[in-house]
Parts: sequence; C-alpha cells; structure tokens
Amino acid sequence: MSVLRPGDGEFARKVLEALGDEVEVIEGLCCGQPGFNSGFRDEARDVARGALRVADQFDQVVVPSGSCTSMLRHYLPMLYEGDRREAATARVERFSEFVSYVANHPERASLRFALDGVVAYHDSCHGRRELGITGTVKDLLRSVDGLEVRELVHEDECCGFGGTFRVKQPEVSRLMAESKLRDMEATGAQVLVSADLSCLGHLEGIALEDGRDIETWTVAELLGRALV
Repeated sequence: MSVLRPGDGEFARKVLEALGDEVEVIEGLCCGQPGFNSGFRDEARDVARGALRVADQFDQVVVPSGSCTSMLRHYLPMLYEGDRREAATARVERFSEFVSYVANHPERASLRFALDGVVAYHDSCHGRRELGITGTVKDLLRSVDGLEVRELVHEDECCGFGGTFRVKQPEVSRLMAESKLRDMEATGAQVLVSADLSCLGHLEGIALEDGRDIETWTVAELLGRALV
C-alpha cells in the first residue's frame, strides 16, 4: 500500500479515527508473501519477523489488504517450529483485516456512510477462501447510503494476479484479468471495489494497458470517501 496506494492508508486512518481509535500508520512493512510464494522461506521469515516486532507494540495492527492479512495469520506461523510456532501463532492474532475490524468494532453503529453512485464488487481469492469475509464486505458496502453495489457474474473467479503467478504465467494472467474486466464492464459500473489492493493493482494495470476507462477503489478508500 505504501508504494501502490499511499493515499489509501490515510483513508483507512480516517475511518479508524472516526471509530475512536488512536492510529499510527506504519509504512513499508512487508508480510513476506513474495518470498514465501517463491519458495524462499528463510528470507520470508526474516522479512516477516519485522511484522511480528511491530505487532508487539500495538493492541491491533489493521491491514487494508486481504492477501497480506492471510499471509500473516495463516502462513507466517508455518515458518517456525515447535514453541516458536506457538508463539508466532499467538502474536499474529493481533493482525486484523480492515473490513472485518471495522464491521466488528464496538463503535461501528456510531458511523454513517453516504455516497451516491454505482460500483462493482470484486471478491478476492484470499478474502473469500482464506479469510471468509465475503459476506462482511458486502454487508458493509450495503450500509453506505445512496450506493448501488453490482455483483459480478463470475464473482468467485480469480483475477489472475496471484503474486508471482503474474510473472511466471503472464499470458494466462492477462487473459484472466481481461475476463474479469469484461465482467465488470457488463455491470455498467465505472468503479471496481475490492478489499484486496493486490487484485486492484493488477486489474488497474491491465485496464490501463488496454485503454479501458475504469477506476479501482479499495474498501478503505470508498469508506473514507463516504464517511459522513
């Protein structure tokens, strides 16, 4: 996020502070997923160790990206053995995916969101299959007054990014992205929203190459724009 969408960190901060939280934005922190997916487990553990150290400093670390959250909560502990794995498992409980954190916050009812417009919703693989937040995201988007959310016909299909898959299988990755973009265009929406910025970065890049006129927003951006 610090590289691709630095402004989204501020949108997330805006929403969290509206909930009454004291927020510090941590920039440049990596979950270790690129190395992990490429088979460099030792290097991934070295990178992710920085995330664990950060977690010790806060009550919660809110992550506005499904894939990063999934890496931290589900895969990072696998990089350790024995007692160290148990310790890592306990520490990663402090990492929370942004949408889930907002939706389950005790002050959630105090927030009101309003934004006139039409958006299409892209459900990421990590969000759907590993974090199980599809329903949570949809409910939160439906709570935005004036917003019409249109679902994709092939909502459960991958966008084709898959991290290193985009590099290793560029032709297949592009075809999958183009299919997802056609699905979006069929809804008539100009804005594509997702809880995973990795997917949006991939789809936005392909759209720009193809000359498609669309916008991509993370849920953090949408809620930041819609906060009343």
